[in-house]
Amino acid sequence: MTCYTVAKTIYINNDDDDFFRYEIIEDETGELVFAMAYIDARIQKDGLSIPVWTKLDNISIDHLMPPKNRGFPTEVRISPYPGKSISTVIDVCKEHRKNYKN
Repeated sequence: MTCYTVAKTIYINNDDDDFFRYEIIEDETGELVFAMAYIDARIQKDGLSIPVWTKLDNISIDHLMPPKNRGFPTEVRISPYPGKSISTVIDVCKEHRKNYKN
């Protein structure tokens, strides 16, 4: 069994007043594993509009680190892999929010 914790929660607005909530998840060793995106939804119940956070997407961050045991290099990169850090994962979340179409 693996236990995950939320390393950081951020809210991103795309200048349209529709906030997305992103939770950056880490494992037991403290390594950042993925991010989860949530959207604010409304449920109508007995004439009331109730806001709830609904899970929208799991965001992979595996591309931030070079693959392990990859053997002979097959590509040349202009810039190195940025590495997994809170700031690089936040950048991935910002890119997700920018590219998300309602």
